[in-house]
Amino acid sequence: MKFHSLRFKINTAILLTCVVIAIFFSAIFYPFEVNRRQSRLERIQLLLSTIFEQRKEELANEIFADQKEALARSLKEIQGVKDIAEVSIYAIDGGLVLSTDKNLTDSISPSEQEVLSQAPFVSKIIKRNHSFVEYSSIIEIIGERVGYFKMYFDLSEMERESFSYILFFFTLMFSILLITAALLNLLLSRSLIQPANKLRDAIRKVRLGQIGEQVNLSSMDEIGEIAADFNEMSTKLYEQHVELMTAIEAKDSYAYKIKKANEKLEELNNKLEDIVVERTKELRTSYEKLKKEIQERQRTDKEKRELEERLSRSQKMEALGLLAGGVAHDLNNVLSGIVSYPDLILMDLNEDDPLRKPIATIKDSGEKAAAIVQDLLTLARRGVTNTEVLNYNDDIIYEYLRSPEHEMLKTYYPHIHIDMHLEPDLMNIKGSPVHLRKTLMNLVSNAAEAQPKDGKVAIYTRNQYIDRPVKGYDNVQEGDYIVLKIEDNGAGIAHEDLNKIFEPFYTKKIMGRSGTGLGMAVVWGTVQDHHGYINVESTEGKGTIIELYFPITREGIKKEEVLVPVENYSGSGELILVVDDVKEQREIATHILTKLGYSVTSVSSGIEAIEYIKQNLVDMVVLDMIMDPGIDGLDTYKEIIKISSGQKAIIASGFAENERVKEAQRLGAGQYIKKPYTLEKIGLAIKLELSR
Repeated sequence: MKFHSLRFKINTAILLTCVVIAIFFSAIFYPFEVNRRQSRLERIQLLLSTIFEQRKEELANEIFADQKEALARSLKEIQGVKDIAEVSIYAIDGGLVLSTDKNLTDSISPSEQEVLSQAPFVSKIIKRNHSFVEYSSIIEIIGERVGYFKMYFDLSEMERESFSYILFFFTLMFSILLITAALLNLLLSRSLIQPANKLRDAIRKVRLGQIGEQVNLSSMDEIGEIAADFNEMSTKLYEQHVELMTAIEAKDSYAYKIKKANEKLEELNNKLEDIVVERTKELRTSYEKLKKEIQERQRTDKEKRELEERLSRSQKMEALGLLAGGVAHDLNNVLSGIVSYPDLILMDLNEDDPLRKPIATIKDSGEKAAAIVQDLLTLARRGVTNTEVLNYNDDIIYEYLRSPEHEMLKTYYPHIHIDMHLEPDLMNIKGSPVHLRKTLMNLVSNAAEAQPKDGKVAIYTRNQYIDRPVKGYDNVQEGDYIVLKIEDNGAGIAHEDLNKIFEPFYTKKIMGRSGTGLGMAVVWGTVQDHHGYINVESTEGKGTIIELYFPITREGIKKEEVLVPVENYSGSGELILVVDDVKEQREIATHILTKLGYSVTSVSSGIEAIEYIKQNLVDMVVLDMIMDPGIDGLDTYKEIIKISSGQKAIIASGFAENERVKEAQRLGAGQYIKKPYTLEKIGLAIKLELSR
């Protein structure tokens, strides 16, 4: 039935009328039923009050005389009254004395005793899923309280009777309404809907082309008048149609000739369009091919220029390093006497000898020259001879902050504020503490010198896993690194000067007033000696960011460290699936987890992981987020949970936590851990996820 049809509207009107009538009679019946129930409850209350008044003296005497058998008979007699379900007697202290309910153990609370001392208490309650009227009162003998009385009247019969009344009323009312609605529907259908449908069908036939259609209705009401008007209109339309068809037939021959001419013209237009489309497609293909060739050539030329620049820069630094190494070798021979002999001479001179001060000055100058030679050796890539495992935060940064050089820097630049942002669990590296501290000192000094008044120098450290080469000043290759970042808001470096800042003696400062011109060259040499990389970003007028990448080592520092006991995150043979596209990362994770007591299997792609899960059950998946080629960690995890719903997993990545990592966690993945791996970091993450 359509919602906008006449039948629907009539039926809706009938239904609403019935609903209004039902509501009206319900509103009349409801107060009647409420009054009837209230009257019945009042009679029950009067009955219970009468029973108690008749038996209270007898009950009081039996309680006072402690005649429990007589008291029990009295309770049975009271319970014998129709619909009285339970009778109980309580002592004056509230404890139960006797009850017709053998399972009853409740006592009367002090608050309830206080209420009963004022007057009998009558209420309707629900007990054991049944409705009762509870009558409670105090029992007295000669003005003395001897106990409490409770009696329960079962309302089940009254409620059944009330339900029967309600059911009868609504059955009768709905039957009357249903019959009325059916009669009204039948009457309106014959007098209104059926004639309207006949008239509608005739109109549709005319609309579909059956001109002259007549409708036969004998009713004398408005619909009958409409039918008569329709028949007259249909007849006139038929006459006009016959006249029109005669005129059209006379013009058919002309229309046929015009149609043939149009067909030929359309055929010619289609051929022309096909030729234009084909030629346009050929031109577009040629254009796209030429565009790709130009873009590829531009990209190749750019990469070639960048490689040539890096090669030229590297060759220049190597040549300067060789030169600096030769000069440093000769200067060391010369300086050995200048540095050593003043100490011997000073030992033989008295404290007040006038030669003591000049010789001490010679000694200081020689030591400064030796430091410059050491910078030249670093530049010559011959400075790092012994390396050790160290932590950059503890062994380099904090040691520098306690050094005389840093104190001197604060004296020269008291307005400079240094911010520290150090990663707490920074990985270890292998290197020379002397050279690394000198590198840090040079970078901080340069940043401080470039600052305006009230400037700021920020020192950052972080762990970083690079699984795709990063293009910058150096191309940082794949691997695990710790990163030192020095950021200032100083004058910045001009673009044309960026490729020269690591050349020896290249400086925008006044030579001799601020350093030797070897500071950044020493930084370059030290980073190269430690197999690291440099990246520089600078904007004139806004500041400079220099990042140094040093490869990590998994060797431990030979000193006591406060560690979480390995027993706290060891495994018990659970099967772990490691998914990583880098072979070295799979081997590192497999070695660590095997060491922790897990059974480990590794695969090199998301597709392999999905196939493995189809055939095997695993307790945990260690999932690399970025894998190339193929699907990444998020898409892999989506497919895994289709196979194994609720599969436990942790996410690993060398990059920052991004939206795809968070989406994987919303799907059910656990912790996100940042590469490089450590025994404690990956062990705790897996232990926590397995116990979740």
